[in-house]
Amino acid sequence: MSTPVYMELQQFIRGTGRIAVVKAPPGSGKSYNLLEALDGALADGKRIAIAAQTNNQVDDLCDRFCARFPDDEIVRFSSETYERPSDLPDNVHIVFKKDFLPVGPSIIIGTVAKLGLVEIVDEYDVLFIDEAWQMTWADFLTMRDVSDRYVMIGDPGQIPPTVTIAVDRWEVSPVAPHMPAPEVAMENPDLRAVTQLLELDTCRRLPGDAVELVNYFYDFEFAAFAAKGERFLRPTKKTSDSRIDSAILTLNDHSTVIYTHPTGPDGAPIETDTELAQVAADFVSRLLALQCEVSTSPAETNAPRKLTAADIGIVSTHNQMNSAIGSCLPTALMGENGIRVTTPERWQGLERAVMIAVHPLSGVQTPSAFDLETGRLCVMASRHQSACIFITRDHVGDTLNSHLPAADQALGRGDTIGRGHAQHTAFWQYHEKRNLIV
Repeated sequence: MSTPVYMELQQFIRGTGRIAVVKAPPGSGKSYNLLEALDGALADGKRIAIAAQTNNQVDDLCDRFCARFPDDEIVRFSSETYERPSDLPDNVHIVFKKDFLPVGPSIIIGTVAKLGLVEIVDEYDVLFIDEAWQMTWADFLTMRDVSDRYVMIGDPGQIPPTVTIAVDRWEVSPVAPHMPAPEVAMENPDLRAVTQLLELDTCRRLPGDAVELVNYFYDFEFAAFAAKGERFLRPTKKTSDSRIDSAILTLNDHSTVIYTHPTGPDGAPIETDTELAQVAADFVSRLLALQCEVSTSPAETNAPRKLTAADIGIVSTHNQMNSAIGSCLPTALMGENGIRVTTPERWQGLERAVMIAVHPLSGVQTPSAFDLETGRLCVMASRHQSACIFITRDHVGDTLNSHLPAADQALGRGDTIGRGHAQHTAFWQYHEKRNLIV
């Protein structure tokens, strides 16, 4: 039996290794392994720093740390504009200035931006970087004074960091500043020689068949924690012979389905597809009207619960489309405890029992690099615990078959556009071969 990743990380903390990279597929217990790796660190006299990408991620890790280690203190290193949330645990100590950071054994946490802005004189034994694939190599270098030993943990299938400047000059650089930091560490020969690679091999969020599907987006294999038949979505009221109801019925035995909406003779709308936005709202209405029951865990398999609006999430790659969908939904179903409608970028790290996703190629006749970027499709296909409904205009299969991706990458750089086209095609064919396109 292999050693758990968190135990490997505990050994790394006590050792002398320079870099550890942990590949974590969706819902694989990334935060759990990060926190378990800290067990015993304070007792061993270690000074640990943790960097996260956003303040929300920092607060979430603080909550999880305090639940796991209620007798230990964690120091939240924050900007002076940060206001302590009312529900932040008491053993989170907030520090605004580096001069007030503890000098002895301690665990501190802050955003990459905060840790990168200050010069840490007394460096830490290890710097953990959460959601590391969302961080560029350039941002990583701003934290070089924090420690000289690093653990980068994150999901390599997620959306790459947003870069707003031209990066052509660095396309073949062995330390490209715009690339995700873990990729630079693994692809640069000098860095790879001092990098320990670890992989979390079990996805706990997704149903088994969804794990098989999402594996297409990764260069390593992982299995499903959920047993066959454990997760499902099924109506408790009589269904009609509508195509929407047929798609919903499919989700009793499968966790994903693609619903196609006819493309008119003039083609798909160039602007926001309001018809498809209404289709998304119609699916919500039918899921609730059919009083669907859902199982998201072993405890619910024999006692499924009634689906509520709070169990449903909707995702589209464009803000205008999300606004259109929101305007089609009853106001009573929206809000903090209702349906969440937003982009894949904002869905990263989140989950719902049921997801409704607007396929990123719907309405796209000539796919761009943005359209074929696989991180967004991967995020869209991996947020659900029980069921995911993709809705799209019916041209996507033909678009993929007729499109010839332009191999315009720099010499020596991987063909990301061609790979994106291949993965989009494999995703579509997966559903086509299993009669999961309605």
